[in-house]
Amino acid sequence: MKICIQTGDIVDRLGIRKGYSIIKRAGFEAVDWNLDHAWNGSDIRKGTYKGKCIFEKSLEEVKDRYACELSVIRENGLIITQAHAPFPAYSVNCPEVLDYAIEIYKRNIEYCDAIGCKNLVIHGIPLSMADEINTVESIRQLNLKLYTSLIPVLLRCNVTVCLENLFTNYRGVMYRGHCGDAYQAAAFIDELNALAGKEVFGLCLDTGHQNLLKMDFRESIPVLNKRIKALHIHDNDAVTDLHMAPLTGTVRWDYFCASLKSIGYDGDLDFETFNQTNKVLDFDEELLLPWMKLICKTGKVFKKRIEG
Repeated sequence: MKICIQTGDIVDRLGIRKGYSIIKRAGFEAVDWNLDHAWNGSDIRKGTYKGKCIFEKSLEEVKDRYACELSVIRENGLIITQAHAPFPAYSVNCPEVLDYAIEIYKRNIEYCDAIGCKNLVIHGIPLSMADEINTVESIRQLNLKLYTSLIPVLLRCNVTVCLENLFTNYRGVMYRGHCGDAYQAAAFIDELNALAGKEVFGLCLDTGHQNLLKMDFRESIPVLNKRIKALHIHDNDAVTDLHMAPLTGTVRWDYFCASLKSIGYDGDLDFETFNQTNKVLDFDEELLLPWMKLICKTGKVFKKRIEG
């Protein structure tokens, strides 16, 4: 069980060398690589996405693009334990983007396999309350197409695609998005793995999303159980997706740790606390390392509780 943190926006703001150095100095063993920064979500929604993403290119060109950053990651003794794929994969205003996104994700999986990254988070397609075109069933079919299209490449790569428990916000009210319900998520992941004939899909459990949806870890985690392969750990006020450090909001971390312990969770602890580090950087960079050390120490306390 490694303690890791997402690379964005630390590396984006400080640069590759300084960013990874401070991640290492803070005590983190691994990173969750924000490969989702390979495209701009607004381009997807506007239909102006073609020719802008590195994952459109050959695997060798992708390797060349990230060679310098990968070298710095390894120079700092950090492991890439998981990565985040670009999103969204679909737009009501530009439905043809799904076929494009599938090809991007295939190359993303191949790259993760090449660098030894075991988990890749790929967001599903939620049904927005504002969507007057799709239905529950049509969204289900879109998600089936998205994930089953990836099975051939997953069967030849040592990578697990992790779906994420999502939410949708409509007029200030939070609704369960794709995999936002633990029972639905478990059933869908089981269906995908049955179609693949192998366990190549799992779940990345996002603690902040759970809190926004007023869901209890003591119920959801036992249902999801061994399907949980990765985590996005962050806190909020149960109103806004704040992505702050644990113990700054209302997430019940005692229930979180106890529930993971109850299922024998042995994956990694990844902190998706980019707004906390951004807030610190906005005020004074001198405070960044102490804050990151605190987040890392929190991970070590969580690990101790989970492992018992």
